[in-house]
Amino acid sequence: MLHRSSFPLVAGAVVSVAILGAAFAQPRTQRIVNVVPDVARPLPLNAVRLTGGPLKVAQDLDAAYLLALEPDRMLAFYRKRAGLEPKAEPYGGWDGDDRNLTGHIAGHHLSAISLMWQATGDARFKERVDYMVGELKAVQDKNGDGYLSALARGREAFAELAKGNIRSASFDLNGLWSPWYTLHKTYAGLRDAFRHAGNRTALDVEIRFAQWAEGILSGLSDAQLQQMLNTEFGGMNEVLADLYADTGDRRWLALSHKFDHRAVLDPLVRGDDRLAGLHGNTQVPKVLGSAVRYAYTGDREDGAAARFFWDRVVYHHTFATGGHGKDEYFREPDRLSNIVDGRTAETCNVYNMLKLTRRLFALQPDVKYA
Repeated sequence: MLHRSSFPLVAGAVVSVAILGAAFAQPRTQRIVNVVPDVARPLPLNAVRLTGGPLKVAQDLDAAYLLALEPDRMLAFYRKRAGLEPKAEPYGGWDGDDRNLTGHIAGHHLSAISLMWQATGDARFKERVDYMVGELKAVQDKNGDGYLSALARGREAFAELAKGNIRSASFDLNGLWSPWYTLHKTYAGLRDAFRHAGNRTALDVEIRFAQWAEGILSGLSDAQLQQMLNTEFGGMNEVLADLYADTGDRRWLALSHKFDHRAVLDPLVRGDDRLAGLHGNTQVPKVLGSAVRYAYTGDREDGAAARFFWDRVVYHHTFATGGHGKDEYFREPDRLSNIVDGRTAETCNVYNMLKLTRRLFALQPDVKYA
């Protein structure tokens, strides 16, 4: 899947990892203090403004593109699934109807405009964030149980899952194309709307959405969960750990662990490289989740998995250009020259590896991460 990274946001030479949610939290939630604190902390996005040069040109082009997208088109299938009348014709392609990643663009977009608001202070982005969050809340309210999805047959597939009826393959779970991956984009958009745009409603919607997920998974055994995790699920462990960090509610930390894919993470904890043959961008978000959770909790296994994965990918699976993989998959370590053919170095992998590198550098500003 060649397009599936978050929108590239060229917002300046410094991209914030600062967490701003605490400033907007209400008394019933409390931002945690990281067990493993950041050693290196960049300036927040709203402390930097571009005034000229090629980065400003790129930022302006990105801003124009984001504003050209139509929120009501991205939200059309969310409304339709909830029994509400769409306000515009939906987009097509992979965000179209039927067996697609329907709804993921809205999540990506909500993250993008939240970050662009921080990077520019342009009120149009804050207004759009607030509008999209309000629309998602209306959909969730209509659903009545916290569910928030644009997927065709989503309810039916997740109802089967909740009963322990699980049919999983690399990109198919109960007949849907990577459904948790798709839902993750909505979770992440809500998180970013809260953290970067100060929208408290986004956090409330995210909490209700997490309560729904908790209910879906509550009756599954560990073996059933691991079977489910054979299908790509994006960064669900990361976003639920972030929800724990934003609220102080340990139930979301516990829920994040239900997305620990042991077949991938356990070898990494042991220092065993079994990446060959695995789909690259399915794995990087899992390990990014381990890295952020390590900072929140100090969990030794999370830290070990993240550091070993980074070392193996960078030193043994990466081309001189900085990318890795062929046809989106990891191959044998240290044997890369024979697979260079124009189908290498997927952008999604590079983007997510940069996020992982940034997280590890913040915790340990070693020159290798720089």
